[in-house]
Amino acid sequence: MKKKRTRLKDIAEKLGVTPATVSRALRNRIEIGAETREKIQALAREMHYHPNLNASHLRTQRNFTIGVVVPRIVHEYMASILRGILEEAHVHNYQVIISVTDHLYEREVMAIETFSAGFVDGILLCVSNHTRDFSHVEQLKSEGIPFVLFDKDISKVEAPRVIVDDYKGAMMAVEHLIEQGFVHIAHIQDNLVNHSSQKRMKGYYSALKKHGIPKNPDFVVQLDHISIAQSKEATLALLRAYPSIDALFGITDEIAIGAMQAASELGRSIPREFGVVGFSNWQISSVVSPSLTTVAQPGSEMGKTATRLLIQRIEHPDTYGDRFPTKILKTKLLVRESSFREKVVICQE
Repeated sequence: MKKKRTRLKDIAEKLGVTPATVSRALRNRIEIGAETREKIQALAREMHYHPNLNASHLRTQRNFTIGVVVPRIVHEYMASILRGILEEAHVHNYQVIISVTDHLYEREVMAIETFSAGFVDGILLCVSNHTRDFSHVEQLKSEGIPFVLFDKDISKVEAPRVIVDDYKGAMMAVEHLIEQGFVHIAHIQDNLVNHSSQKRMKGYYSALKKHGIPKNPDFVVQLDHISIAQSKEATLALLRAYPSIDALFGITDEIAIGAMQAASELGRSIPREFGVVGFSNWQISSVVSPSLTTVAQPGSEMGKTATRLLIQRIEHPDTYGDRFPTKILKTKLLVRESSFREKVVICQE
């Protein structure tokens, strides 16, 4: 005989509460007191309750599914964002489907079109480094599909977003190099399509200006594609053309590691003769030799915050549909061997 499925009503009757109270408690809604939530959740586990997603979909016209579009998942920072997304989605009983674009614009557009066809209730989007046309993002707005941008800041699109303070993170990275005695500081950046990259470059220039160091446009190199190999070649060219350069701030850890390889190949001692700071706290940054000083970003917090914003827009469109908040998260400088000369200077917002 098939075992009868436990319903919200069954849990409610045992505890003398309403099915609505049980539903809210199982979704960790704060309007239900902590003690009541714990009792309901404990009984739900004991009675092997599982939500009836088909019934929920019929009642709410929702799939309880979130689509996530990301350029890559290979490094620790993006992995930590995805962990935050998955954890927060689980709290609210949402499933997650992830699409990886490999920084290809066509794949990004295809993922958005697929998700928009009704497979998900909302979309979390981190655009590619090479995305210049945002018509597919604007289409989400025109169709009324809830979405939240995260990690990459797109100034051209009015939308809710969760980003880090790229400007202050870059500024404290370069200030740290200056405080360690470096003067001729180069910067390798990406194609500056997204606003985050632009703000990191502004932070670099602001730190130089604050400490009275004249900026030299020749010390700034732009890469079309971020990779360790391309950064190494660019740094080799920089150091051969301008031997006075004694430090480099990379817009990512990959760029910083490529710079370290180039300096070592030219016989530059790190950090005695050449200092390096990256951005992201990529997993490899703590295990390369010398270990890489970098600006850490709160990945898990970003994922959770973006997911909460999206679920608010999905579940309460009348309240949040016309709001476009920007959540700016703090960064932290992790001082390691690649820049430490005299004293450790911990800089954080």
